[in-house]
Amino acid sequence: MKFHNRAYRYFVFRPKLTHLQNQIQEDVKKMMSEQLHVPSTRGRTQAINGDGYTKPSLIASCNSFGQKGIGVVVRIAATTTESVYKFLHSELTGMEPMLGLCPYL
Repeated sequence: MKFHNRAYRYFVFRPKLTHLQNQIQEDVKKMMSEQLHVPSTRGRTQAINGDGYTKPSLIASCNSFGQKGIGVVVRIAATTTESVYKFLHSELTGMEPMLGLCPYL
């Protein structure tokens, strides 16, 4: 985490947002399993630290909370603000019709 100097946390909590919460959890799970997968020794194209592992530009985790998992909290650590903005944009676009505004601005 010493390379990730941007940290953010956001909450999605409403019964009407259950589909969005489920999608966020699936996206984070997929993204992190791809990023944290140990690459093969052949064909590495990303920057590699001294241990031989790639450094992801963004790390995210999410957990359900509340009665019956009615909410989700997402934690993000990133090397740049831009990578956090891209993540928020992709994950929160589904809320725009309900809010009438972009939730990631």
